[in-house]
Amino acid sequence: VKVSSSVLNLLSQDKNVAIVTDRGTPLISDPGNAVVSSAVKNGYNVIALPGASALLPALNMSNISAEKFLFYGFLSSKDGERDSELESLKSLPFTIVFYEAPHRILKTLKSILEVMGDRLVSVSREISKIHEEVFRGKVSEALVYYKDVKGEFVIVVERGNSEINYQELIGKVSELVQLGISSKDAIKKIAKDYKVSKNILYDLYEEVKK
Repeated sequence: VKVSSSVLNLLSQDKNVAIVTDRGTPLISDPGNAVVSSAVKNGYNVIALPGASALLPALNMSNISAEKFLFYGFLSSKDGERDSELESLKSLPFTIVFYEAPHRILKTLKSILEVMGDRLVSVSREISKIHEEVFRGKVSEALVYYKDVKGEFVIVVERGNSEINYQELIGKVSELVQLGISSKDAIKKIAKDYKVSKNILYDLYEEVKK
């Protein structure tokens, strides 16, 4: 709040303000969005220039498909919540990118193994720095490989080999709707029952309705 107020004060004096960070890109797993939001709400113009970010270099170096990917950022630091997040993501048909801190990297890799299975991953650390390193292999192999866990990490996880028949699930949603249940509640129920993404089901259902 203090930073946003200071920025708005400078803007009101017809000054230009730049948001920079000492590493990475503002707004990517960074609270800079609060400042941008305040500026936009108050009618000021906001522009963006490309800058350093660990996300795309990690993806490019991963040797995992980058055609369709989801950037998730940091998972919860709490074990149960982290597992729930991974459970909701494991059926998505996209490569998934996470950021992780050194003191949590091993716990997160263990959770990925337990919830999502022994998938191919890329684990990058210290990107663009002298000790830059990229591991490529299975999650189980990464757990054996990483003993020294210094540095900031980016984890790229391959998409799951999902055998989910979304067409069949859309049919189940339609059946519930015909019974008088709202489409919103029907999608929520089927997504929960079959542990799939509610958003994907919604998009597919809307596409079928057109």
